[in-house]
Amino acid sequence: MSKKLLFLALPLLFFLSSWSGDKPVYTFTADEVSVSNQLIDMVNDYRLSIGLDALKRCKIADDLAAEHTYYMASQGQISNDHFENRLETLENKKDIEDISENMGYGNSAEETMEAYLNNVWLKVNVEGDYTCTGVAVKKDQNGKYYFTQIFYK
Repeated sequence: MSKKLLFLALPLLFFLSSWSGDKPVYTFTADEVSVSNQLIDMVNDYRLSIGLDALKRCKIADDLAAEHTYYMASQGQISNDHFENRLETLENKKDIEDISENMGYGNSAEETMEAYLNNVWLKVNVEGDYTCTGVAVKKDQNGKYYFTQIFYK
């Protein structure tokens, strides 16, 4: 009898462990992860250089950035479409005082950081009174990286 239960339980266990519910799974290459880590490091190095605290990387912001970055790469353009949904998701899970996001595309983390610092609105976010961040980078079929970085406190 116990062998029969084990035989029935194994497929159920496999099903439950492989089921992710309604939440999509976003995957990134090692290169994309490396570029996102470089961008976080550059933002934090810059913040430290001007006397601000480094930002803590937060999973929920990473997840929201991943979803939006996939969306932008699939559309082939930068957008802040559905920002209110990302805001609402964060507000429902965290006690949020403020949130902003930077989006962009380019060939490297360095190029993106340069764009952050050369655009008044993006720079305001980098220098903002935030404690947490999340970032995702996705390369499209043409080799262009799309970036979303979320900042919040």
